[in-house]
Amino acid sequence: MAILKLLMSVINSAIQKCIGLIVRFINVLLLSLNFIIVKKENCICKKLVDVYTTPHKTNNEHPAECIIFSMDRAIQLHALLSSYFEKVTPSVPVHVLYRASSNPHQKAYDSVFSLFDEKQIFPVSQKDKGSFKKQLITILESIKAEKVFFLVDDIIFIEDMDVFDFAKFDPRTTIISLRLGANLKRAYTLQKEQQLPPFISDIIQDSDKLCWKWEDGELDWAYPLSVDGNLFLTREIIALAKSINFNSPNTFESNLQKQLRYFKHRYGVCYKKSKIINIPMNKVQDTNDNIHGTIHQDYLLNQWNHGMQIDYRALYGFVNESAHQEIDITFTKRNDLDSIKEVEQFERF
Repeated sequence: MAILKLLMSVINSAIQKCIGLIVRFINVLLLSLNFIIVKKENCICKKLVDVYTTPHKTNNEHPAECIIFSMDRAIQLHALLSSYFEKVTPSVPVHVLYRASSNPHQKAYDSVFSLFDEKQIFPVSQKDKGSFKKQLITILESIKAEKVFFLVDDIIFIEDMDVFDFAKFDPRTTIISLRLGANLKRAYTLQKEQQLPPFISDIIQDSDKLCWKWEDGELDWAYPLSVDGNLFLTREIIALAKSINFNSPNTFESNLQKQLRYFKHRYGVCYKKSKIINIPMNKVQDTNDNIHGTIHQDYLLNQWNHGMQIDYRALYGFVNESAHQEIDITFTKRNDLDSIKEVEQFERF
């Protein structure tokens, strides 16, 4: 009996090794088609399989929806939203998951949202640090659009962007980015120079875009799961969000990136020039040691409370060398009533 059990164990082990070899061989054949087989017992894999095999009814009213993360940065959020409504067409729904650490910061957020009360902005106040994952998943599940992209509050749109053009790509095979462009030569977060990836000329026909394989890039060009303006399949992000641990935008992004094996074989697409820039003028979280500028958020809050706003229009057309870049910012006087009129007039042109 013992010999029989040992024999069965040896046979089972041999079968498992054979299956592994077969899977690896099939994966090699499928890589060119952007598909990959992974072990069935992988929880994330099973959820992703459900995403791809279950029919899904989508709301075609919007090509995509947007989620913005913010904390104690009302004046920076105002600059992002202002540039968004001036540069992006059509202005698809924006969900803002924000946290205010004090009553003054909350009042500043309230005043920002009041300026855009006629826009499709849906603010969600984060209850506490531990509620971030649950509240983000709730927002994701409320989205009716098939595709979603994320932004953080220290981003500004510096070029015009057509959402229909941006969202026409299938995220299952192609991850398009707003932050990348041929103008990027440096990775700010790592303080390193970076090479442009080998671009592929025969995959897309758009003369204003570049295409490459994420697995062939380096640094920013090998980071498909950025929450700084990359487009994803909503159902896929929901499945991933439910399967990983996180409690902040930074840990959400870093733990998404740990699922790189599901994304690195996809194509990357970006515009020839970056559509957005991230200006890391300060840091409001303690989950990492990212480098940043020295303009404290409380100083910016004081500027807002004294009727000032970031002169975001002065940055339109800026040619950045890095996706994140410290640059000089200026402030301009804010008149709340006139600001709304200016934005509406700007949009008509």
